[in-house]
Amino acid sequence: MSMKVLEAKSQKGDVSHLSPLAIIFTRVSKNVQNYQRQIDDLTAYAIKQGWTVTGVISEKISGSKSNEDRGGITQLMEAARLGKLKKVLVSEVSRLGRRPSQTHQVLEQLTSLKISLYIHQFNIETLLPNGKLNPAASMIFSITADMARQEKETHVERVISGIQLAKRNGQKFGRKFGPLYTEAQLLRKYSKAAKDLQLGISIRKVAKIYGISADTVQRIKKLIKTETSQLPD
Repeated sequence: MSMKVLEAKSQKGDVSHLSPLAIIFTRVSKNVQNYQRQIDDLTAYAIKQGWTVTGVISEKISGSKSNEDRGGITQLMEAARLGKLKKVLVSEVSRLGRRPSQTHQVLEQLTSLKISLYIHQFNIETLLPNGKLNPAASMIFSITADMARQEKETHVERVISGIQLAKRNGQKFGRKFGPLYTEAQLLRKYSKAAKDLQLGISIRKVAKIYGISADTVQRIKKLIKTETSQLPD
């Protein structure tokens, strides 16, 4: 992961200090891949629109990783929270990530900060010039939200099935948490809490919502994270 800062130098007659500030975000999943084309295409578009590109954040990491494990996403959100950024440019939605829940989380955070996401693939921005959500882009939000919910349901069931298969094969898998629940039982009992965790809701908030201890929520989070690395890039 790297970030190249592009300085916007003000000169006589230069209005770069008045133009919207933008960051280019790129990602590839393998070392043999190169993100220069993404940078070139997005830089050219920014120049055409009169936007000032203040930085380029580039990642070489699987898009299936959670946002917390991605330095590029962390760096992007830190820059967004400074309050000066107006645009984030990506070549396609999948550059933000392959996991719908994580991608939707980034979209929501950028929107709440009044930062428009430009998606080159669709030639569309998520926000209108007045700062309101673009109706056309709202479909992207709806799709990612629906996919996120489906992802969580499938993911939790996959973990439970894996645990049960291991037990049928005679593996010593399924230690009990306290006197009552095995790992599979814990995930089934708190499946809604597991889905909320995958949507990025904090451990403390999930514990409060469902009236369970933070330790239990932490165990649930650890279990549902075990298969994340098996998702495609």
